[in-house]
Formats: sequence, C-alpha cells, structure tokens
Amino acid sequence: MELIWNEIAAPRLILLEKPQVLLEGAIPLPAGKDAAELIDYTAEAQLDSCRAETAKLSIDGRLTVRLIAADSAGEVFAFTSESPFSHTLTDAAIEPGMAAEVLPALSVLTVRRAPDGKLMLSAALDLDCAVISAAPVKALSRVNGVADMEIRTGEAQLTSRRLIGTNLIHLSDELSCDGADEVISSDLRLSVRDTAFENGGVTVSGVAVFTALCRSAGGELSQLSRSLPFRESVETDGTAEEVYAFAEVKNCAVRALGTEFSLVSAEADIELRVCGLRSAGVVLPLDAFSPGINFNCIKQKSTFLSVLGGAEQQHTVRENVTVPDGMPDIFTPLYVSARPVVTSAELAGGELCIDGLLPTRLVYRSAGGGILSFTEDVPFSVSVAAPSGAVLPRLCLSCSCSITGGSGRTAQIGYQLTVSCEFWSELETELVVGLAEQNAERDEPSAERISGLIIHTAGEGETIFDIAKRFRVPTKTVRGLNPDLPEQLAAGEKILLVI
Repeated sequence: MELIWNEIAAPRLILLEKPQVLLEGAIPLPAGKDAAELIDYTAEAQLDSCRAETAKLSIDGRLTVRLIAADSAGEVFAFTSESPFSHTLTDAAIEPGMAAEVLPALSVLTVRRAPDGKLMLSAALDLDCAVISAAPVKALSRVNGVADMEIRTGEAQLTSRRLIGTNLIHLSDELSCDGADEVISSDLRLSVRDTAFENGGVTVSGVAVFTALCRSAGGELSQLSRSLPFRESVETDGTAEEVYAFAEVKNCAVRALGTEFSLVSAEADIELRVCGLRSAGVVLPLDAFSPGINFNCIKQKSTFLSVLGGAEQQHTVRENVTVPDGMPDIFTPLYVSARPVVTSAELAGGELCIDGLLPTRLVYRSAGGGILSFTEDVPFSVSVAAPSGAVLPRLCLSCSCSITGGSGRTAQIGYQLTVSCEFWSELETELVVGLAEQNAERDEPSAERISGLIIHTAGEGETIFDIAKRFRVPTKTVRGLNPDLPEQLAAGEKILLVI
C-alpha cells in the first residue's frame, strides 16, 4: 500500500510559559551627584533579543529605570540607569528558526535609599513567552491500494496573523507651558484609536501623550501633560480580512525653549505596525482503520494557533491619593507618575475582565517649602470586548496620569489607561502521521474476533466511527443497521452489529 501525505500549513503553538525574572542591585549615580532625597522612579522593560535555539528559548533584555532625586544642596535632577537581564526556557520541541514572542511586564518595582546614600533596586519582571512554529505538519491524506480504508477527518477554521505594513512617523510640536525654563524628565505614552482600510492602504489614528517635569527660572517645579493626535497612512503588502495596529516609541525628546517663550518642544519617532488576519479551513486526519488490514495509527499531538484579532481601548480613571500619616500636608502638588500592574485577567461572557493596581507616586511641596513624595496603590477594574472563541489574551497596559487638583491630605489624579490586547485561541488535537503494521499473533483477544449478531452498548464519547474501527466493519454497514443513530452517540445507547 502507498501512503499519500498532505502538508498542513498552519501555525503551531510549541511553548507558552510565563516565568518571572528578579532584578536586584545598586543603581549608580551620575558622576559628582549624590541623592539626598529620592523623589520619583519609574521603569520599563525592553527586549534586546529572544531566540529559539535547539531545545531552548534564550531571552535578553534590560530594565531602564528613570529616577528623579534631589542632591544635598536641594537641586532636583533626573537620570536613567539600565539593568540587564537574561532568562532561558528549555523544551525539547523548540527548534532554531521558530518564531518567539515575549511580552515583558513589570510586576514589582522598588527603589530605596540605603543608609550609605546608595540607591538600591528591587524589581520583578513577568515574561509572557510564546514559541510558534510555521513549519507544515506532514499528515496522512489517503492510502492507495487499500479499497476499504476509512479515515476520520475533522475540519477546523484557523486564522493566521501577518505583518502587512510598517511606517516610521515623526511627531513634532511646540507645547505651551508657563514658566518652563528647563525640562528635568519626560515620558511619552501612545494609544491607537482606530485602524481602517482607506485609499488603498491602512490609516492608523491615535494619540501621543507627552508628560514632563519642568522647572522655572526661579526653581519652581510643575508638570506638563499634553496630548497630540496623529493620523497616518501605512502602505500594506496585500489585503486581509481584518487589520489592527500597534504603535511603539523609538525616540522621544522634550526640551524647553526658554522662560520668555513659555513653550516646550516635543518630538518623537513612532513606529506603526499593521497586522492582517487571514482565515482558512484545514482538514485534519484524526483516525483511520481498514476492515481487511490490521494496523495501528501513528499519531502526533499538535496545538494549532489562531490569532483572532487585536483590541486597544482607553479607559479614564479618576481617584484620590492620600498623604500617609506622619507626613506634612500638601501645599502644592507638583508631579505624579504611575504604572499599571495586572493582578488578574479573565475571559468571561465575551469580555476580558482585568483587575489591577496603579502604583502612584505623588511629588508635592509642603507649606514649609520642602519637596516630599509618597506612593499609593490605586486599584482599577476595566473590561475589553473579546472575540468569540478567544482563550489566550496577550496583554499590554500603559498609563499616563496628571494632577487635577489637591491640597491638605489628598490629591486628585486623572489616569489615562491604555489596554492593548491580542486574542489567541488554540486547537489541541492528535493527527495521523503514519501507519504501523500490527502483529496479529501478539494481539490480545478483542471484540474484533467476535462473530454473529451483537448488540453493543456505547460508552461515553463514543462515535459510529469508533465502533466500526473496534469491530473492524465498514462504517456504512453500522449506519445501515442503525439509521436513526447520530455519529456522536450517547452513553448507554444500543447499537446493532452483524459481524
């Protein structure tokens, strides 16, 4: 007999894990500087590489920490520090050339000032890791020379994602900011509002939110927060059934143009990536038998991946933060920063329900003129509509915030929380990838050797095909004797057979 093969070209999920990486150590100060007071700190994780190698996934990256401090003379300054990290995941199924996707999320971040004046970092990174194989699976299609061969197949609709276009755009504007003589620290957050086919390409629109800590010529601190909308066209390679986009900051520069102008120059390079979805039906060989030839099926477990689409939503959160006991009242709130930490994300009822915390750092001036800061965890709950069949949410959150008011023991904070998510589903199955001849002499007694009239009682999950294979009779014969029975049988159902 001649086995005829079919190549199933669909992405397969090889590995899905979420390890945690811990980072600890001293943060070096800029030359000639001391940190008499730690005012604010934030951090972001960046990947330098994630490589699928033989039986392992190697991940390298760095945690970039942005700090604001005051020296012993009371001068406020900002600087950045980088802490590299590496992690390795092992799995025998990983092979070189497989695609690796890693989403880093900062779950814990603490920077403290040690008694000797050093700044000590403690951080935890969650790495949402996936390894995907695009190599086709060789599965059984048919067998020539065996007239009574029966193959049970299943059909699946699988959706794949492809990068269909990129565009690097430049944003530039002059933002009004009264009294700004110097920009001490700045940040930029992006959110994509809409992605649509237009004029032969894809138009991506969104908002860039610039945040900066500014200082006047007289030494007064203030926070700048401005939104710049963008709308750009991206040329695409082909079409897709659905498109969605991601935006990433490549470079950002914010500088003051001088007190006399009351303007701040903001520039940024942003990369837009447009993904397209294509769905296709595939036929999967799940089982096979022949009434006349005794053989075993060789099966291979496979997990096929479908990317169901992406969603990006913005949520506005307004909360109060309270000065801890023992600290002076707020005379003037100066600056606020926050980062989102997801504590749970569950798919239910067509929605992705996300709960988390916004560790918020508020910098303020007291009535005595001192600059103080504290951190408070602000809870949040948001939901995002999820497509039907979604099982695995690949989640990224970012946050920009600003002070909307405050005095005494409380300050009012406005948060703009951006939730970016790609939804995946997985199909786990066993495919017939070969046949092995069975030695009849070694077979244990089975129902296949029974002859005559038989009434078989169906077991849980049993089908007409299963029974035909078990007794090695054609499925059409079983269906002919039991015309009213469905393919999927109920437990305890009676089936008539003539062997």
